[in-house]
Order: sequence, then C-alpha cells, then structure tokens
Amino acid sequence: MLSECPICQNKYSTAAQVVVNGGDLSVNCPVCGQYDLSEEAWRDLLHPPKPAGHRLSDLCRARLSHRLRTGSGEDFSDRPDVRSEFVIKFIENGCTGPNPSEQATNIIKYVGNEVAVSGEPVPSLPIEFYAVVGAPNPEFAAQLALELVSRGLLSGVNASSKDGSGLININLTLDGWDSYEAEKRGRIAGNYGFMALQFNNDILDSFIKNSVKPAVKEATGYDLVDMRDIPRAGIIDNIMRAQIRDAAFVIVDLTHDNSGAYWEAGYAEGLGKPVIYTCEKTKFDEAKTHFDTNHCTTVLWSVENGDEFNLELIATLRRSLKLFPGAG
Repeated sequence: MLSECPICQNKYSTAAQVVVNGGDLSVNCPVCGQYDLSEEAWRDLLHPPKPAGHRLSDLCRARLSHRLRTGSGEDFSDRPDVRSEFVIKFIENGCTGPNPSEQATNIIKYVGNEVAVSGEPVPSLPIEFYAVVGAPNPEFAAQLALELVSRGLLSGVNASSKDGSGLININLTLDGWDSYEAEKRGRIAGNYGFMALQFNNDILDSFIKNSVKPAVKEATGYDLVDMRDIPRAGIIDNIMRAQIRDAAFVIVDLTHDNSGAYWEAGYAEGLGKPVIYTCEKTKFDEAKTHFDTNHCTTVLWSVENGDEFNLELIATLRRSLKLFPGAG
C-alpha cells in the first residue's frame, strides 16, 4: 500500500491510503476524497519523477483536487474514475478553477451547508477545506475566510494565527445567510452562459463551435459553454445543475426535440435565469417546437445565414442581460 495521493501529494495533509490493483490505483485521500486512477494517468501524467517542464504545478494539482472533491460531492458511492483523457483535457484547458471571488462564494456555501445540516457553527476549517472551495492552498483559503469575517458575512474567532488557519466556531451572519440563499437560487451569476443542445450532430456542433461561441464571446464578453467543455469528475446531473445555477444566461436549442434540453430549460426557467430558445429554421417552420415553448422568443438559425443568426442572438442576449453598447 502506498501513502501519497498521486494528485495533491498530501503536501498540506496527512497521508492517503492508496491501494494498487493490477497497476490501477484506488485512493482515499483526506484532501481529494475517494477516487480511482488508471495506471496510465498515474505513470504518464501525475507521477513526480519527470523533467521539470512536464511536472504539474502545485496550483494545477490543487485545482484538480477541487474538481475531484466537488465533482464527487458527498456521495462516494459514485467514485470519480480518473483516466488519462480527463487529466489531459483538464491540463489543455489551462487547469482552470474558481477565481478568488468564486472561492469566497464557495466558502459561504460550504459554511451554510454545514450549519444547515448540524445546526451548529463549524468548529474549525477542515483539512480538505481549500480543495472544497477551490483555493490554491490552505493559507489562501483561510485568508479568504478571514476577509469574509471582516466584511460581515462570516462570524468566527481567530484563535491562534494571523493567516486564519486558527479560525474556529465559524457561522454565517444574517448578511451571509442572504448571500447563501441568493447563491442557492441562482441569483449570483457567473461570467459564462450555458448551452443545452443535442450532442453529436455534426452540423450543429460545428456551427456552435466555429460560429456561435466566438460571436457571443466577442460581442458580450461571456463564454458560452456546454457540458462537453466541463472536465469534471462526478455525478453528471449534479454538475449540470451547478453549471445552470451559476450561469448568467442559458441558451437552449430545440432543433432535435431533445428531452434533456427541455428539462434544462425548465430548470433554468425555475431559477429565474434568462433563457433564450433557438431552433433550426426549416424544422421550426415545418413542425414548430413543443407547445409550452413555441410561443416563447425563439431565434431561428441556418448554417447558410449564420452571421444573421448571431446578430439576432446577440441582440436578444443584450436585451435579456441589459447589456447595451456604451451603457454604464
């Protein structure tokens, strides 16, 4: 049995339990949680003895820990199964993780969830705290928590240290609970839009990737993502809900009468998110969409008139988000 987590390397924590089975690893780490790791991913991507230029940075490892910890949620019956493809895509996407503002929101969410379950203040910051909130290290996470105390969103006693690691008896203030409830209901929006659509359609996939996403980014500053852009381990339904909840807006393509897209639209509508419907023009002219949506604003697209569609979509987005050139 090994004792070092292949991802966080237990740099800030006690040893992990690592069982090797036929080359694959089964890991129980106090920071990253429980997960399985393929021999290939461990050997080629995560094992430390590599030339310096090929080693993962501490920041990248911390963000990967965050992905595993939050992707798996609290239900370890669905263990993340980490394969080379997942790690490679994560690295190629720049080892992305929450920015400090998002980390602060995650701290409020973490404390609120813990207190809501136990009815008691959080005794102290747990060893996995920095991974849960997406911070690069424990000291950074603790300092953010102290900042939230100074801003009146958290309450707590800093018992022993300037960096905040000694913070005890942590709770939300009334303002903190207001922020917690706002985040739960999706009223705190991220810097991206979420798109629901039928996957594996060559025409639509190419049109969205090469035309729509770049146009939305250039005109509004918002990234437009779908589930394929999110390299997270864990339960797919929970990840999707979180992405919709934190999105600034949701675009739903109904061309293929995809039941999942309709569900995602309903979930977003229920959260009060701006929802914009799209559909391929010939399909809409011939068969419309479901009667619950065919009276809603629907931007019609065709590959031949992609530029015209993008202009109309962006105008609709700007109206929905109150984004107007030169405003503010």
